[in-house]
Amino acid sequence: MRINHIFLRHFMTEDIQEPGLPKTESSHTYDFYKQYLNYSCPVNPGWTQDVDFEVNVTPTISYNEPEIIPVMKKDHLNVVWVPMHYPTWKWFNEFYPDAYRDLDILADPNSEYPTAIVFDYNNETLLPGNFTNNEDQIPILRDKDFSQFYCSTLAWNRDNVVDEIGFRDIISCYHGLGGLVFFNAIKEDPLLKTKDIFTEVGGKYPIRYYCPNNVFRPNRAMGIVKMYHKGMLEDTEWNMNKFSQWYEMDQFISNTPFRSHVEEYFKLFGITPRTMSYPWNKEFNQDRINQDKGDYSMSNKSKYDVFSRSLMQNVYIYIAQNLVTESPTEKPINPLKPVHVGDWDEKILKGFMYGLPTFVNGRQGTCKIMEELGFDMLTDYNVHDYDSEPDDIVRIDKMLDCAINFPAPNEDIVQRIQNNKNLVTSKEFWWNGQSQLIKKLLDNHSV
Repeated sequence: MRINHIFLRHFMTEDIQEPGLPKTESSHTYDFYKQYLNYSCPVNPGWTQDVDFEVNVTPTISYNEPEIIPVMKKDHLNVVWVPMHYPTWKWFNEFYPDAYRDLDILADPNSEYPTAIVFDYNNETLLPGNFTNNEDQIPILRDKDFSQFYCSTLAWNRDNVVDEIGFRDIISCYHGLGGLVFFNAIKEDPLLKTKDIFTEVGGKYPIRYYCPNNVFRPNRAMGIVKMYHKGMLEDTEWNMNKFSQWYEMDQFISNTPFRSHVEEYFKLFGITPRTMSYPWNKEFNQDRINQDKGDYSMSNKSKYDVFSRSLMQNVYIYIAQNLVTESPTEKPINPLKPVHVGDWDEKILKGFMYGLPTFVNGRQGTCKIMEELGFDMLTDYNVHDYDSEPDDIVRIDKMLDCAINFPAPNEDIVQRIQNNKNLVTSKEFWWNGQSQLIKKLLDNHSV
């Protein structure tokens, strides 16, 4: 069984930039597979995956069969990854109007090149509504049948959710976004590739909580406001850098269930970016200033993927604030039952990478997902089962109370977070992140 992963040329190389073609987030998956192939694992160096694969890039910015054949293989399953990135499809509509037709031809089950077409949405969990047919749809996507195509998404599960796009199947994959961050991090800081962790038995830490946020989101604002009211910020290192239009346009604030917390955040902290010193210095952070170099901002990518070692040696508890925490609004299959989209993101993994007790401001059931992946969330130390709390606002209150009451590092805690570090660095873990997808494709396509 062999897989030939194929990606569209533009998004993987800098030497071709077509007029107006936007950059896409779909490069996550490409980067993962390339870096996975070269990853030497310190935990299980002898482990190998059960399916061999290679990675290729289309010769041109085209899915047209004659042009893509040079990278197709008759004795492999050719997995053609398609960016589910709406700006890209707007570009296709103007400059490559035959894109959908060409993909439809490639998906022909009678082709001499066994092929599966996978729409890449590995950076998000809620599928974009602009791919469904509606009056405002761009012509290239209007009235199209997606039933021959698969969709790969970061969502761990999608219970009672209508697939309004109509894919052949929607399959969970966590390898793309999380793997990209992990592999980039170990390149920046080789210590992260070792078994070493930053928490020691009986360790004393000047900062109890570490809560990185970078890009402003309403749920993150709520988290910081609640930490303020609970008296936690005096013992917290945190940042908030990129505010976008949240403070400028009332419609953005009014569309969030956390409006009151957003308004209170701006009253308490304003819109000045809050950065972290690099190397970390507690005295500096008692009187914060905006750093011109933008440390820990999106403009400094290395410090976004990797935390300062000088900081991580001085913090104990990691609080991950996910991208989205509120309940999903997608349409239910059964109107009498709730919709549930289980998800998580790379921010949680960073706590495991650095060997810290990790608490999550995420959707209901996020900790359960991490446990299903094999991670130990240390829930037996918690004063509340915050993960099962259905109320999005109450849930974070309970989570923060658990963090407040979490004990000092003992032998049991240190060993268990060491196990988390071993898991996140294992090659098997990252392969398992996409094995469900590969199995599904191989089961449905003979080679």
